[in-house]
Amino acid sequence: IDDNQLMQIATGNNLLLRVEQRPGRFVVKGSQLMRVFPAEKIDRQLAAKIAATVVLGIGRTEQQDLVFSIDQLVEIAARALSPGINDPFTAIRCIDQLSAALCHFAQREIPSPYRYDNRHRLRVIAEPIAFAEAVDAAFNQIRQYGQSSVAVTMRLLEAIATIAPFTHRELDRIALKRHAETIERGSHAGIKEELDLQSVKERYLIAVK
Repeated sequence: IDDNQLMQIATGNNLLLRVEQRPGRFVVKGSQLMRVFPAEKIDRQLAAKIAATVVLGIGRTEQQDLVFSIDQLVEIAARALSPGINDPFTAIRCIDQLSAALCHFAQREIPSPYRYDNRHRLRVIAEPIAFAEAVDAAFNQIRQYGQSSVAVTMRLLEAIATIAPFTHRELDRIALKRHAETIERGSHAGIKEELDLQSVKERYLIAVK
């Protein structure tokens, strides 16, 4: 999405534009990309200008799509944890890379969805990706595929403990705690050895302290 051009169009035509699709999302023909206020100002020429600010393609790219890079690492980890491969070491390396990225993301300021022109008039609304969404993308599938792996389960909890000190928003800490609790709960279904469960519990307590 060409953000600068979108702002120019909104300002020049006295519009408020709401971006309905985030870069990287899959859209089908006929999907709504933008909502325009007031709607009665839209004609075919203006609609074409707005549509030209969006580049569509057959595949995702890293540009403006943080989750795509996360998904690539998750895909490697998920394949490594498949029964036919069973390679927890590769999955653990992916978790380490994901935790490093999330540490960096946690320190960034999340931009406001509300964008104003030079006269402080609201022109564009575009929801940014939240830290909790990035954590969900990073951990959900690996947790599900690695539920029976002691090493992977413990590394996920260690990753949360590593990321937590870098967070400064309460909602981010809540997201991490929720994942720690889900991982610890899932360990009781996937891990049978009591000593292994105790090791998982120790790392869980560190992660949520």
